[in-house]
Amino acid sequence: MKVSLILRVIAITIALTCGASTAAAAGPDDTVRAFNAAFMAGDKDALVATLAEGGAQFTLRSQHEEMPPEKVQSEISEYWTVIAPVLFASTSSYQREAEIVDTRINGDIATVWTKTSTVSTRIGATKPDRNAFTEVYLLIRTPEGWKIAAIADNRQATALADG
Repeated sequence: MKVSLILRVIAITIALTCGASTAAAAGPDDTVRAFNAAFMAGDKDALVATLAEGGAQFTLRSQHEEMPPEKVQSEISEYWTVIAPVLFASTSSYQREAEIVDTRINGDIATVWTKTSTVSTRIGATKPDRNAFTEVYLLIRTPEGWKIAAIADNRQATALADG
């Protein structure tokens, strides 16, 4: 009877310990949430901390109808640290919501898919621009945790002229 009780206590302790450490470890979806929160806060250091060194940003089409993309792939940290200040300097308001719809982990790689919506009002514009698109994040597990190695989206170009 004593041995059975001791074994049960040990089993419960192991289960609780494993569950606690799993819950405490940040997953790839947590990294995507941190990236979007840092972007909205304009926190360059926190934003870059979520990105893998040498990662890629894929720009499949121009963000604006009148401006074709210079290239399909950019270094991810450079891209976002340039985009964030430009975006916030050129808008009177900007909101971004990324709803995580799927997360897949396979060893040291993961994908996170989001439905992302943005509402922005350019300085001097009378109406906001609204966009809804899908983003896919490719993450890698590093000694520091999950890092975003690549981002691609299917965002459509918007007109720059105020309508």
